[in-house]
Amino acid sequence: MHRGMSAAVAGGVVAALAPALVVGAQAADTGTAAMRLAADESHEDAPGATAMLASFVPVTSEPEPPELLDVQDLIKASGLLDDPRIAHCDSEPHGLGRVKPWVRAGATFLSCLYDDPELIGVAQRSRPSDHTSGHAVDLMTRGAKGDRIADCALANKDELGVEYVIWKQRMNYGQGWERMEDRGSDTENHFDHVHVSFEHRSPDGDPVAQRCR
Repeated sequence: MHRGMSAAVAGGVVAALAPALVVGAQAADTGTAAMRLAADESHEDAPGATAMLASFVPVTSEPEPPELLDVQDLIKASGLLDDPRIAHCDSEPHGLGRVKPWVRAGATFLSCLYDDPELIGVAQRSRPSDHTSGHAVDLMTRGAKGDRIADCALANKDELGVEYVIWKQRMNYGQGWERMEDRGSDTENHFDHVHVSFEHRSPDGDPVAQRCR
């Protein structure tokens, strides 16, 4: 994970330890009894309901991981405290589900900088998508704010671990915008949200808020 932006995602299981005392047999030479302590560990998966297949619906049956990210460290590392656009940013955004730690950190950076737009993280999709594996975030917005969010994500591509951005029926891997096919609606064509897909490995570095307008 990159410096100053570490985060952790809980596994969603409960471990219960049941110690059992086992008395060993007498040793042949000494005649003394040996005692050994053993522990049995059992795991029970957390309950979760099956989410219906929908275009943009987060998987709400999976609980959010506990707060393990020091958001103030993230803010300081990225220079957000020096940015006059930030009035406050003291908690992680909601709606992400069990995204990867660096995806959560990237979403926190963009959400803090652009006034907490609605976010969608882990979700089912009708086509292959990075959302199902926790490697993508949608920032629900339109117009000029979406332009700024897309540009900011690309300006901090290496530091955030961004693989590509989709916005206004275009895709950008960092080498410029490429036109996409018409999918038939504002949502499918990404006119009402910025889609950010992240690499499958954690990045190394801190994003810079001053790169973003």
